[in-house]
Amino acid sequence: MRSVKFVILAGVLLLTALCCPARAAECVGAELVKLKTTDGVELTGALRRAQPDRPNIGMVMVHGYSGNFYSSVMEYLPEALNARGFCTLAINMRDHDQVPKRNLFEDNRHDIAAAIAEMDRRGCSPIFLYGHSMGTNQVLDYLVSTKDTRIAGLILTGPPGNLFDWNVKMFGQKQATQVLRHAQRLKAKGQGEEWMLVDLGPLGKALYTANHLVSLRGPETFSDPFKNIARVSAPVLIVQGLDDRLADHQTADRLQQQAGPGARVNVVKIAGAEHSFRSHQQELTAAIYGWLHEQLQHLSSQNRLDK
Repeated sequence: MRSVKFVILAGVLLLTALCCPARAAECVGAELVKLKTTDGVELTGALRRAQPDRPNIGMVMVHGYSGNFYSSVMEYLPEALNARGFCTLAINMRDHDQVPKRNLFEDNRHDIAAAIAEMDRRGCSPIFLYGHSMGTNQVLDYLVSTKDTRIAGLILTGPPGNLFDWNVKMFGQKQATQVLRHAQRLKAKGQGEEWMLVDLGPLGKALYTANHLVSLRGPETFSDPFKNIARVSAPVLIVQGLDDRLADHQTADRLQQQAGPGARVNVVKIAGAEHSFRSHQQELTAAIYGWLHEQLQHLSSQNRLDK
């Protein structure tokens, strides 16, 4: 009986250590939160609180295309950052998982705003904004469109770049143009809610409305990160895996080059890392934590000067 109890205790301690590898004794479980956007959409997310004796620094985390708040990068990164003292809120966006897509790209602003409002309500300050994969386009658009002064910086991992250009790389100019023009014709005829079966290559096939597709890939899209980063003044960290088959690592360089004058954009590339950084979790976490530490030091210096 004593040996059985020892095995159970050892298992509990091991799980605790895996949960929070930095300081297992301070592990805090995730709290399921429900949010409602200003346009009436209900969202779910996982909030991990900061330790009572630490500053309440917030991180709102946005998943990639067809992702959610508990898989891929979101499976480990929110917990890893929480273990290092940050309050993290990872949310399901309105188009999470493999559901048919009908919302406009710009509708995602409401989802991010609801998450930031929740962090603000809980006294988190400053707040950083994180986006992975297509979530990088969403967080850039949010900051440009809202100019939210609560956001102290952006973290982008695995950015795909312009979504029409991504499709050109996957399928060629002719096919990518044909799909977009078909969606544009439907929209022009008042049939923007018509469904289209869209080939996404390595991501499989998905149902899009014509309106949704045009909002992602059309010439008037709000999703173009190269246009948006030129209007961002907050500091930005971009982390790219060199073995990423979904996002070209040169996208990170181009984003840095397109940044506006005076912008502070850091690029970190991790050799061998693929899109989810699963085999390079420690390197990803270390890169993000190191950059966050630098930003907090910079903010602290600014505050002292202001006084």
